[in-house]
Amino acid sequence: MSGPVCVDASLFLSIVFDDPHQATASRLWEEWLSAGTQLVAPPLFYAEITSVIRLSSHRGELSPLAAHEILTAGLSSPVEIWQDSRALQPRALDLAARFGQPRAYDAQYLAVAELLGCELWTVDRRLVNSVSSHLSWVHHVGEAA
Repeated sequence: MSGPVCVDASLFLSIVFDDPHQATASRLWEEWLSAGTQLVAPPLFYAEITSVIRLSSHRGELSPLAAHEILTAGLSSPVEIWQDSRALQPRALDLAARFGQPRAYDAQYLAVAELLGCELWTVDRRLVNSVSSHLSWVHHVGEAA
């Protein structure tokens, strides 16, 4: 088994929604699971998934049943939520300030990956572009295509 990998909500959502990165994200996910890789994320992970699912349902893109099915898949995914908020939140605040982010949402994923010394994989190109010259362990799914 290799070390952990931090995954953000956008990666999971690209697997369950029709997305240009769906095939690559699905392949990475399956490779990690097959290798026994520990997938980790901050507590925000589930809230972000729920919010995107709700927005899609509100727009009529998902039926209520489909929304619940996708949410159930997310909640039963093997992603382990990193709960050490006393370490996570101050580091997320510092990282958000360092990279000029007005909010600390993305920085929570950065903080988990940094604190665990692992890679962060995302579909969020904006996040990758904002930190790539400083954080070589942050990767866009497109790098694995």
